[in-house]
Amino acid sequence: MLQYPRRLFPRKQVLVCRYLSSYPDDDGYIHRSLIPTNHFQKSLPRLPIPKLEDTCRRYLDALKPILSDEEFKESSAIVENFKDGVGKTLHEHLLKADKQNKAGSYIHEPWVELYQKDRRSVVLNHNPFLGFIDDPNPGQNTQLNRTTNLIVSSCRFFRTYRDNILEPDMYHLNPAKSDNKTFRNRIRWFPQAISWYGAYLSKVFPLCMRQYPYLFQSSRIPQPERDVNVRYPESRHIVVISKGHFYSFNVLDSSGHICNHGDIKASIEKILSDGRGRNYDSIGYFTSLDRDRWTSVRSELEQDNCDILHLIDSAMFVVCLDDYAVAKNSGDEIVEADAIPLIKNGLHGEAYNRWYDKSFNLIVTENGKAAVHFEHSWGDGVSVLRYFNEIYKDSTSNPCHETGNGNADSLKFLDPKLTDNLKQEVAQAREEFDRTCGGFTLDVMKFEGFGKKDLRKLKVSPDAICQLAFQMANYRYRGQFVGTYESCSTAAFRYGRTETIRPCTNETKACSLAFDKDHPANLEDMLALINACSKKHSNLTKEAATGQGFDRHLFALRYINDKQNGSPLEIFTDPSYAKLNYIILSTSTLVSPALEVGGFAAVVKDGLGIGYAMFDDWFGTQASYYPPHNSGKEFISHLRSVCTDLHAVLNDKNFKEPRKV
Repeated sequence: MLQYPRRLFPRKQVLVCRYLSSYPDDDGYIHRSLIPTNHFQKSLPRLPIPKLEDTCRRYLDALKPILSDEEFKESSAIVENFKDGVGKTLHEHLLKADKQNKAGSYIHEPWVELYQKDRRSVVLNHNPFLGFIDDPNPGQNTQLNRTTNLIVSSCRFFRTYRDNILEPDMYHLNPAKSDNKTFRNRIRWFPQAISWYGAYLSKVFPLCMRQYPYLFQSSRIPQPERDVNVRYPESRHIVVISKGHFYSFNVLDSSGHICNHGDIKASIEKILSDGRGRNYDSIGYFTSLDRDRWTSVRSELEQDNCDILHLIDSAMFVVCLDDYAVAKNSGDEIVEADAIPLIKNGLHGEAYNRWYDKSFNLIVTENGKAAVHFEHSWGDGVSVLRYFNEIYKDSTSNPCHETGNGNADSLKFLDPKLTDNLKQEVAQAREEFDRTCGGFTLDVMKFEGFGKKDLRKLKVSPDAICQLAFQMANYRYRGQFVGTYESCSTAAFRYGRTETIRPCTNETKACSLAFDKDHPANLEDMLALINACSKKHSNLTKEAATGQGFDRHLFALRYINDKQNGSPLEIFTDPSYAKLNYIILSTSTLVSPALEVGGFAAVVKDGLGIGYAMFDDWFGTQASYYPPHNSGKEFISHLRSVCTDLHAVLNDKNFKEPRKV
């Protein structure tokens, strides 16, 4: 069996292959890849199913730091019974089902169903966002220019994927040797059935591209019990929302080419100059409802507005023109105080000006701040970040060029008809949205004591240090160790989604305790514990990225048991299982030169949603939360203190010793 190198895929979305593709083109494409987009898809390795005994062992390892000795003893007996009993039967059933589903992966359908059956609102519970840095050309940061450029670049990206000339996502283990034209010229001649193996020999690892068709021309549609994701491959238009009013116009012509850039700009200009005031009866509010209520409301809404809903659902994507400025004027460097309103606007914004069910909303504020807010059931951050990076590069290096006088002939104003009952539903949805989002906030931190450059010199994993810092800060804040989640992409496998890294380990617990000032651990002890944490976290990351985590395997076994109408199993009714999966610390990292901010919400009311990024010389993080259930401000305060202590120890200084005067 082929083995992945230890350094492959360091963590969540940082693994996204290459930031930018080569060979830019000016004929309506982002570029023209030498390697066809889906060249590797047929030969991608399948997502492996771990051995049952390995999954049980890893599960117990994750339980140990958050349980008492007595709780752990009881859970160990339960897991042992599961492993030798019904777990073995379910595992064999899973293996058999996987052999019959060679086109996909064992986790794909259960994972999609998990999202689609969740009846909670997608706002804050699921949908994340990514925020762009400003265009380096200040003149392009007006709302009109930024929007036009991003629309045109989005259309170029779509056409590049559609015509099979978007370069496949690839992770180059040794870019100096493989990220070049020689490799591309050679690998494109490999038959698709063995192309992955040819790339592997060059230490290049292609990633799954199956999520890309759902990036454009798709929407999540509310349905009873389980929503559906629907694609509309013939779509040529976009929908624009401004001040709660909906508009539609074509961005592709009947031949599939991008419309005159001047026409696109003229349509946006006409929308921006529309004299209508804010529409607080906007149907956008409905998409913020819980899915059962939205299903019921949509059934009534369709009676008089079927064509309008179809136009929104089938749009290539939705553009949201916010009629207010967020953070400082374009071109100014963002500071911590500006980050909070910028993140809140990208994460939830104003529901009258969003359609949260769309595959993605492209948001542009009055002062040109731009972001991508995306619905999560159809895919993960790998594909969205690739799109995000590519259109930033294209829109800033190849802004739209107008040919002749633009016109807005295809522009339509969409005017939904609302009954009195629907107007009451809007009012209730607006009240609920304002209450929920008003009770949500975040705090941010920028720590300049260390970064990737220093940590790599010390031969410790930057991500491991971040996760250790979160565990230590939470311990100082709460006095306990809790269920923690870090997402890791499994896009290296066909139909891979994500696996969970469990950063709360016996090693991070020992290190957190040792950093108490009353603990007898000396400088050498603390350095040794940091190194142990780094080694452990790197190993967990490798296991997750190569399909050897335990969370998705256990989830699939539970899914099979439920589908067979089996009685609840003791391993899943064990309070320890619930405790591990009550995610107090939900963490995720993204790294991109085009990214200014990004975010997601805490997954439980008394939890924290921690987005973070480690750069060469500094470390940035944000903590989202719901007061009064939690205090991100206190957590951030402890995190800053922890980082100061870690910085001291990593620089051979014992912070426990009194300072010499």
